[in-house]
Amino acid sequence: MSAGREFLAGCRDEAPLLLGVAPFGMIYGIAALSAGVPAWLAQLASAVVFAGAAQLVIVQMLAAGAGALPIALTSGLLNLRHVLYSASIAEYVRHLPRRWRLLLAYLLTDEAYAVAVLRYQRREPAAVDAPDLRHWYFFGAGFTLWAGWQLSTAAGLLFGATIPAEWELDFAVPLTFIALLTLLLRERAGQAAALVAGLGALAFAALPYKLGLVAAILLGLLAGVWTLRRLERAG
Repeated sequence: MSAGREFLAGCRDEAPLLLGVAPFGMIYGIAALSAGVPAWLAQLASAVVFAGAAQLVIVQMLAAGAGALPIALTSGLLNLRHVLYSASIAEYVRHLPRRWRLLLAYLLTDEAYAVAVLRYQRREPAAVDAPDLRHWYFFGAGFTLWAGWQLSTAAGLLFGATIPAEWELDFAVPLTFIALLTLLLRERAGQAAALVAGLGALAFAALPYKLGLVAAILLGLLAGVWTLRRLERAG
């Protein structure tokens, strides 16, 4: 496939996930305004930070009056899962120029990773000797997600006050991650991470301040990275 076709294929395969991302982005925009964040700053955060779950947690903690240090620690722990994503996809992009690796690192989100890693794992035998253009697919998937996130944030900021409360858009957040989980469970590292994180969440459910979820995230990440390294050595 040409670079353009790979890019468009990434856009096409990422597009269905926007059905869950759009309400998610709107929820963030609404929450940001409710927390007193200026609309321009909330939109800028979507463009620069580009981390949906972390952005939502940050504005919720701001609304609760949390300090800078707890907010930074919480958002940092929440994004530790990207360590697993990076370790998983590094072997496919390490040959690229630095400018490409920086761009793809910026676009590396849950939804973009779930789509791109499947493309990297599925390389047709007939294309073995052809130039590897799969990073264009990754770029297309990431760009589609980025553009959808910006538009949905803007929609939340512009029209959030007019959305009826009974619509309950919050349902989109867990549904989005459930959809991603079904994709990532195709990998052994993802299976190990999900299993250990699920058991950890149950084991540490009694911890205060939802620290059990933090512990489960860390254990899941460690299990995923350990499994990935073991598979690499075995291969």
